[in-house]
Amino acid sequence: MPLRGRDGELAELTRRIGTVHNGGASIVVVTGAPGSGKTRLLHEAQRVAAARHVRTVRLAGDPDAALAPGEGLLRGLDISPPRQPGAEHRYWFLQEVQDGLERAARRQPLLIAVDDLQWCDDLTLLALRVLPERLAGYPILWLLAGRETESSPGYVNTLARLDAGGATTLILGDLDDDAAARMAADVLGAAPSGELLDLARSAGNSPLLIRELMTGIREEGRADLPTRVRTLVQRRLARLPRDTRAVLEVASVLSRRLLVPCLADLLRRTPAQLLDSVRVALAEDLLRSEGEELVFRHDLVREAIRATVPPPVARALRREAAAAAARSGSGPLEVAALMADSAEPGDQEAIAALRTAAARLAADTPAGAADLSRRALALTRAGTTQHQEVTAETVRLLWLAGRAHEATVLGRTLLHDDLAPEAEAAARIGIAAVCSQYSFAEAVRQCAITAGLPGLSTRTRTSALALMGVNQTMTGDITGAGTTLAEVLRDADEPHRALALAALSVVALYRDDWAGATELADEVVKARAGADLWGPTQWRGYLDALAGRPDLALEHAASGMRVAQRDGQAWQVRQWSMDRCRLLFDAGRLDDARAEAEGVLAMADELGAGNYADCTALVTAARVALHTGDLAAARRYDADAERMRADEAPLVRRAGRWIGALVAVAHDRDPDRIRQLLAEAAGTFGSPGPALGSPMDPADDVTFVRIALSIGEHGWAGRAVAAAEQRSAANPSYPFLAATAGHARGLLDGDRHRILAAIETYRAFPRPLPLAAALEDADGHEEALTVYDRVGATRDAARVRGELRRRGIHRRPAAPGRRGRGPLVPADRHRARRRREDRRRGHQPGGRGRHVPVTAHREHPCPTCFHEAGHNSRVELTRLAVRHLVVLCHDPRRRARFRCGNGVRQVGHAPMR
Repeated sequence: MPLRGRDGELAELTRRIGTVHNGGASIVVVTGAPGSGKTRLLHEAQRVAAARHVRTVRLAGDPDAALAPGEGLLRGLDISPPRQPGAEHRYWFLQEVQDGLERAARRQPLLIAVDDLQWCDDLTLLALRVLPERLAGYPILWLLAGRETESSPGYVNTLARLDAGGATTLILGDLDDDAAARMAADVLGAAPSGELLDLARSAGNSPLLIRELMTGIREEGRADLPTRVRTLVQRRLARLPRDTRAVLEVASVLSRRLLVPCLADLLRRTPAQLLDSVRVALAEDLLRSEGEELVFRHDLVREAIRATVPPPVARALRREAAAAAARSGSGPLEVAALMADSAEPGDQEAIAALRTAAARLAADTPAGAADLSRRALALTRAGTTQHQEVTAETVRLLWLAGRAHEATVLGRTLLHDDLAPEAEAAARIGIAAVCSQYSFAEAVRQCAITAGLPGLSTRTRTSALALMGVNQTMTGDITGAGTTLAEVLRDADEPHRALALAALSVVALYRDDWAGATELADEVVKARAGADLWGPTQWRGYLDALAGRPDLALEHAASGMRVAQRDGQAWQVRQWSMDRCRLLFDAGRLDDARAEAEGVLAMADELGAGNYADCTALVTAARVALHTGDLAAARRYDADAERMRADEAPLVRRAGRWIGALVAVAHDRDPDRIRQLLAEAAGTFGSPGPALGSPMDPADDVTFVRIALSIGEHGWAGRAVAAAEQRSAANPSYPFLAATAGHARGLLDGDRHRILAAIETYRAFPRPLPLAAALEDADGHEEALTVYDRVGATRDAARVRGELRRRGIHRRPAAPGRRGRGPLVPADRHRARRRREDRRRGHQPGGRGRHVPVTAHREHPCPTCFHEAGHNSRVELTRLAVRHLVVLCHDPRRRARFRCGNGVRQVGHAPMR
C-alpha cells in the first residue's frame, strides 16, 4: 500500500540519504503519536537507501526486551559480545560499536534506523547520544523514531543532546483530508463515501486508525464501528480460531516479540504445533516479520490484545514463563524481565533472579540495574540478613545510576539497622568505592567511619584505610593521606600495599619529591598489582605529562586502553578516557581534547564520574573553549563548574575556581571577581598539594602570575614564583620545571632574558601552548602566531595577529582546514588516500559511480584531505581542478564554469565516473 500524506518527510529523508551517499553525515529524528506512521516512514527510508546502495542497520526498542543492553546494535554490526558478559563494558561497547561503524562506513554509506527510540535500553541511548558526534566524518545517516510525548529521562536527554548536535526533527501529525481519503481508498479498494471520510476525520485522520476502521468496514460492511483501535482489534481477535487467539493473548502478555519456545512451553505444545496459529495471525495482519523475528504489527495492537487478559492471569502467565525460561537455560535478563512484575513477596527464586540480573546490568545500565535491585528488595522481608544484603547492593547501584539522593536515603535505613561490624564495613566500603568517582570527600568520610568500627578484621580495616588514603590525596589532604597510608603499610597484604604505594607516590609529588614519586609509581606498575582498586599506570603516565612529556603519557594511555579493553576492565577504560582529555590538551591537540572531553561529559551521568570527570573532562573542555574562542561554550562549562566551587574537597574547589578565573579574565570581568576566585589558591602556594586544583600543571603557575600581575596582586605573583622555584630547585633533573619557574620569574621581574632561556628549554618538550605563551611574552609574536595556528588556538592567534597589526605587520589567518587539526580521523585518512590514488591514476576523486561537484569552497567538508595532499588554499584547489579533474570536451552542453581568483574561466568537463 502506498505511503500517503508524508511526501515532504520522505523527500527530506531521500535528500539526506543522497547526502550520505555522497560522503556526508546527517541526523534526523522522527517523532509523532502512536500510529502516526513512524515505522512505515522508516521502512520507506530503508527502501530508498537500498536503491542508493546505502546499507541499513535497523533496530527497535522493546519495553519488555530481555536482551542484553546494546545487543541490537552489536547484532546489527556483527559484533560478538564480550567473553565475560557480566563484566562492566560500557566503554568496551561504545568503542566496539564505534569501530564497527567506522569499518562498515568505510565499505559503504550507512543508514542507522532506530524505531521506538523511547523504549531503547540505556546503553543504546548512550551510544546514540555520543557516537553521532564522534562519527561526524563518516557517511552515516542516523534516523531515529520515537513517540512525541514520551518523558523518560534517558529518552528526553537523548533527544536534547541530538538536537544540540544539529539533528533535524520531523514531527508526524495527522494526515490532511486528501491524504486520509487516498489512504482509505487504498484499504477499501474503492473511493470512500462522504460518511466514511467523516468517520476517518472523527478518528483524527490517524493513519493507524484509518487503516483499522477501513479494514473493519471492508470485512464487515459496516460504517458504525467504534473508532478506538482496542475495540477494533478485539473484534478482529474474536473472529480468529481459538488456538490462534490463545497464542496471541499469551504472546501479548510476554513481549512485543513472539517468544516461540516460551509460548510452546506455556501452551503445552511443540513449536511446530504453533505454526498454523502464527500463519493465521500473519494473514490477519496482527503480526509481521522484523528481520528474523516475529513481532506484533503495532504496539497498540499488542496493547489491545493484552487488555483481554485479566491482570491476575497475566501475572501468573509471566511468572510461569519466567520459570520456563529458567528451566530452558535462558539468560538472567530474560528471566528477570518476566519476574519483575509477577513475583510475590518472599519468592526466593525471583529474588535470586533479580539480583543476578541487576549484577549483570550494573556496568552497562546502572539505572535499570537499580530498578531491578529495588524490586528484589521489595520482595525480601524486612529485618532479615537478606534484606540488609540486597539493601547494600541497591545503594551501590543507585550511586552508579547517579541517583545519589535515593542512595543516601536508602543507605541510612540500612546503617540504622543492627548490622554486624563486618557487614556494615562491607556496605560502607562499597559506597566509598563508588563515591571515589562521585565525591572524594564522601568517600573519605565513609572510610573513616568504617575504620572506626569495633571488631573488624585486619584485612577489612586495611582495605578501608587504603581507600581512604587514596581519596585524601584527591581532596588535597596530603598530610592526612601520608599518615593514613603509613598505617596501611604496617599491616597490608600485597594488593593493599600496592594501592598504598601508588597513593604515596601522589603524596611524594605534592611534597616536591618528584624522583621519589616516579620511583614509587614504577615499583607499583612493575608489580602489576592494585590495578583493580586504582590506576597506578594512569598515575605513572601523569607523571610523564607533568614533566613535560604528554606524548609518553599518551603512549601509556593507548597501550593501557588496549589492555583494559582486552581484559574487560571497564573501570580502567573509563579512567583512561577521562585522563586522555587532559593529556591531549597538554600535547596541544585541542580538537582531539575537546572531542574526548565532550564524549566523557556526555556519559558522566551514566558513569557516575562526578569529581573525577569534573577535574579532567570539564576543566579540559573549558580550557579548550577559551583557547579556540568559543566563549559561549566556556561560559556554559563555567556554569557547570559552580558545583566544583561548592565542593567539600579543596582540590576540586580550587580547580573550579581556577576555571572561573580564566573565564572571567577572558570576558574582561571586574578584577574583584577574579581576586575572589583566586584568593584561596594564592594562600596555598608553597603548601603541599596543587594550589590551582588537580591534576596540577606547572605551566599553570605562569598563567597565575600573569593574571595576578594584571590585577595588581604582586604579592600573589611573588608567592607563585617562589613556589615554582622551590619545586624546580628540589627536582633539578626535571628541566620542564626549570622552564616554568624561569618563565614565571621573568614575568614577575620583567626579565626578557629569563623568558628567552625558558623558551629554549620549552623547545625540547611537546608542550606547544606554554612555548607559544613564552614567545608572546618575549615579543616573538610571529613564531607564537605560527604555534597557535598550528594547534588551533584561534583566540590566542587572533590576539597575537592584532598585536602584529598594531606594529604594522599583517598576517592572514590560517586556512580553516589547517587549524587545530590533530592526526586525521580514519574517514579523513580514507578520503585522502583515495584522492591520492585517483591522482596517480589520473582519475577524478569522489568515485564509485557518483557525480561529485567540484568546488573550492571555503567550508569544504574535508579540508584536511587536501592539506595532507599538500594543497592549502582555494586557489591551489581550483588549479588542481583545472589540471586534474577537468577534461576538455567539445560538447558545449557539457560545459561548466569555474571561478578562479577574480575571473571566470569556462572549460568543459567529462562526467564523474
